[in-house]
Amino acid sequence: MFPFLEFLAYAPADGSVSPEAATDAGQTAASAGGGGITGIIIWLVIMVALFYFMIIMPQRKRDKNFKNMMSKLKEGDKVVTAGGILGKVTMIKGDSVRIRTGSGSDLDVTRKSISAVLSKGDSQDVEPEVDKKVSKELPKDNSKDTGAKK
Repeated sequence: MFPFLEFLAYAPADGSVSPEAATDAGQTAASAGGGGITGIIIWLVIMVALFYFMIIMPQRKRDKNFKNMMSKLKEGDKVVTAGGILGKVTMIKGDSVRIRTGSGSDLDVTRKSISAVLSKGDSQDVEPEVDKKVSKELPKDNSKDTGAKK
């Protein structure tokens, strides 16, 4: 074990160590009284601190940044959804946002599904270009029965 962590070595509560298992570091740790419940409590405090600093704090920071981004969202902003759809915000209503995609279609998505704002609406006045090939290749609405049994 590392010399600077000798106080965390587990030893019997009375401080006695069997001669077979005793080493110089173990003797020092046992004589320092670092084993038993004190070592367990110290390890628990260390684990809780690591858990807080590695998981809870970064998640709070992400939540704060997301709320800040959603409060600044306005019509005309270019956004990316969690599914990877690029579009321009055309309407904001409550918890839903309507975006216009490059193919000219409008999609209603929730605010939580927006993962990033690419550009602000004031800086660019660019409409998403409608892809002419896609709109020509779309199949016509065939409402005829295909013969499939229900």
